[in-house]
Amino acid sequence: MSDVCRLRDKGIGRRMYLSHFELKQEPFGSSPDPAFFWMSEKHARAFKTLKDGILERDGCVMLTGDIGTGKTLLIKRLVQMDDVAVVFVTADDPGLSRVDFCNALAAEFGLNRRFTRREDFYESFTDFLLAGFSAYRKVVVIIDEAHRLNPDILREAAALSNLKTAGRKLLKIIFVGQLEFNQMLMAAEARDVLQHITTHCRLEPLTEDETRSYVEHRLKVAGRTTPLFSPDAIREIHALSRGYPRLINIVGDHALVYGYSFNLNAIDGRVVRDCSRDLTVALDLDDGSPADGQGSSMGETVEARSPEPISSPRRSWRPFLYMAAAVAVAGLAFYVIMR
Repeated sequence: MSDVCRLRDKGIGRRMYLSHFELKQEPFGSSPDPAFFWMSEKHARAFKTLKDGILERDGCVMLTGDIGTGKTLLIKRLVQMDDVAVVFVTADDPGLSRVDFCNALAAEFGLNRRFTRREDFYESFTDFLLAGFSAYRKVVVIIDEAHRLNPDILREAAALSNLKTAGRKLLKIIFVGQLEFNQMLMAAEARDVLQHITTHCRLEPLTEDETRSYVEHRLKVAGRTTPLFSPDAIREIHALSRGYPRLINIVGDHALVYGYSFNLNAIDGRVVRDCSRDLTVALDLDDGSPADGQGSSMGETVEARSPEPISSPRRSWRPFLYMAAAVAVAGLAFYVIMR
């Protein structure tokens, strides 16, 4: 591991690059943050489809996408709608029984009771919804990690969408899962669940143009007023991340730490290629080269740009640059502490 990578892991470089790059906060945080929410055209279409599915249609709603495509952030924005009560349920144990699932739901809604029979749960749950949630336009239950559930639990969850009284359906169910959830529902043992789903959205990775807009948006929210990443840096970020927002954040954050460590004022493609050598595990790269482009959930090939060769003089000086950067950052940290 390089000295720059060690500095990043200790958090020293990340804290100090903010003022260096005229940032007020980290633009590429690892946790989904609604403050940085940005919608591409495909995300905007998905958002509208999901919203219509919740407010206008009967049946369950389904959102799928590969890891890191932005499902969590989209759902967090979606549930901010007025007059909608939302409960998140993560019942991801494949061995969960139907009664266990009912009790998990009861716990999330705060029923303060444990049930031994499903029939008792449904009777109490219906009364509870009518008494406590009648003022809401919709009560939404979001079932996360749906791809990990067994067919019995999926059927139980889908059946919740049929709860009604006086002709009014009481719940809207949203299944959120990874791409394999699509295949699960096509299997014979779960195909009846598919009949309950009337709205289906699938999030795709970002294009190169969308990646540029995504990076620029996050930098602007973080306080940057002038361009920071060059066009060739964006190309390299897109190639390495394959358009997955979570991986874009990893590359972007590491590039800023790397650029700060070498006292750079801008990030170009060479900086991104250089720092990517510390990210082979995080980005699922082989020997530091970008993946083969099979990460697209549409089955399309995303062009993977191989790192350009670095001249021998630069390579021979790199250990000294690492050492100089480490000493400079350590000295600055000591100075700040001793003040």
